[in-house]
Amino acid sequence: MVSKSRYSTDVFMVSALIDMYSKCGSVACSQDVFSGMIERNLVTWNSLITCYEQNGPASEALEVFVRMMNSGLEPDVVTLANVVSACASLCALKKKACKFVPVSRVSEAGFDRMPVRNVVSETSMAIRKTGRTTGLQLGRQAHAHFLKQGFRFQSGADSDVFVGNSLIVMYMKCGSVEDGSRVFKNMMERDCVSWNAIIVGFAQNGYGEEALEIFRKMLECGEKPDHVTMIGVLCACSHAGLVEEGRLYFSSMTKNHSLIPEKDHYSCMVDLLGRAGCLKEARNLIETMPMNPDAVVWGPLLAACKVHGKIEMGKHAAEKLLEIEPRNSGPYVLLSNMYAEVGRWGDVVRVRKVMRQQGVIKQPGCSWIEVERKVNVFLAKDKRHPHKNRIYSGLKMLTEQMKLVGYISDANDFEVYDEQSKSELRSWMDAAVG
Repeated sequence: MVSKSRYSTDVFMVSALIDMYSKCGSVACSQDVFSGMIERNLVTWNSLITCYEQNGPASEALEVFVRMMNSGLEPDVVTLANVVSACASLCALKKKACKFVPVSRVSEAGFDRMPVRNVVSETSMAIRKTGRTTGLQLGRQAHAHFLKQGFRFQSGADSDVFVGNSLIVMYMKCGSVEDGSRVFKNMMERDCVSWNAIIVGFAQNGYGEEALEIFRKMLECGEKPDHVTMIGVLCACSHAGLVEEGRLYFSSMTKNHSLIPEKDHYSCMVDLLGRAGCLKEARNLIETMPMNPDAVVWGPLLAACKVHGKIEMGKHAAEKLLEIEPRNSGPYVLLSNMYAEVGRWGDVVRVRKVMRQQGVIKQPGCSWIEVERKVNVFLAKDKRHPHKNRIYSGLKMLTEQMKLVGYISDANDFEVYDEQSKSELRSWMDAAVG
């Protein structure tokens, strides 16, 4: 309706339309509206950058930033915060999908023609000619220029606390815990988001005790925790193996903080109990949840059953997961490996047969290492790397050395199981046929 009305040329109205589509997750619609605009202002560009930063792909947020600078506009603090958040997303993406974003053009997106080199132009230079640069490197460069321009991360008429929060999230997602912690400590003022960012960041990076210490300080400062805070706290207990503390914090949500536990909190508790071997308690918690458990809840239980060798409970958890996500290969693989470990080859064959019938294919495992700003990607059984001969020679040498000190490989993964148990599986099938 807006596009057909007299407001179609109102840059603020159309910017609001881009923001609306963004919040609804309609990235293509936001882009279409933006592309159809004759006139654009800073709010318009920020709306589109925010759209890509929040909905993905994050790399496109940086591309839009480059185009904005090329148009002659100077970004404001909102732009910069979104650029930092995009860097954080790129770090998380790198961990999941082995990707970098080419940003070599960002550095020259109008810096030299700017009459005043303020925080805006300085941040443009922060993302200068670096070839293929990681999100962490971009974030650090942006952070350096924030400091040079005197950002103190404090509230007030021109509050910039949210910029500090974005930096904490970026560093923590990139695994740079020390940098994230330093930003938090140096902030002049903090809000609930600041506390949540550092607590969740510590917890997700395995610093459980540190996360809980920050939580205690948060309470001492009079800051009231919310649902996100408690997810971080329970996750921290899980990583630190603090079962009793986790139980107490989970109970304190309703007793002390007037918070009703949500599905994610139950998932954290299942993970905590499962890691500690309290599988019956974990299953009882799932079955008494006030809402229907989903894959995020059943998944940790299945993983715990695999670790502790509880096959029958693992079978139950896998069946529940497959009811929810029948095309997910994870439950099949874990269940098959559990059967293989105890020699139940008939069940292994049955699980694999169901996988084939359902058309489910396990995605190969992926790992990677960054060497001199270049990411080397490895897939299971992949022979395409240019240095594959040296790599496999080194791997063979390491394997032999590991065996000398008592290493015995197990069936922790489908590919390992494939190589090790073909003969056992064939023997079982021959016996069954005979």
